[in-house]
This record gives sequence, C-alpha cells and structure tokens, in this order.
Amino acid sequence: MGKYQQEWKQMLQKDEAFGDWKIKSSGGDLLIRVPEETDMDMLKMQFSDIISPIAPLIKSPKTTLKFYVGNSDEADFIFTLN
Repeated sequence: MGKYQQEWKQMLQKDEAFGDWKIKSSGGDLLIRVPEETDMDMLKMQFSDIISPIAPLIKSPKTTLKFYVGNSDEADFIFTLN
C-alpha cells in the first residue's frame, strides 16, 4: 500500500462522517462499502464533494487513486482521484 493511499484510508476511517463505511486497501486502490440503504446515484453525484474536505489534509505526494464504491460485493461506481 502506497503512502498516499494509506493516508486516505486512515483519514476516511477516523472521520465520524464515514463511520459506517467499510474501507479496505486493494493494490493501489481503496474499496469502500457503504450501508445497503445508501442512495448510490446520489452518492455518485456527490462523492467528490463529500471527500474533498479531506484532500488538503493529505501530506504525501499525490498519485492516482481509485475508489471502488458500492453497497454490496460489487462496485456501483469508480471514482478516480488524479
């Protein structure tokens, strides 16, 4: 796991707003499972706004990071952070 990916994972896990999200690392990506009752269409549209407050807190050099987000075993959408 890269340092950038690790920082994102730690920040998301310690933020109360994401307390019900399960976050795992896979290769250079993050796998995020949200509660089943989550409106995935709404989350997809708002995902960048939801995670953007964390971005300035990340100190590691930026690399491409993919967030695979879903509320089941399959990702409903992929968000790529460049």
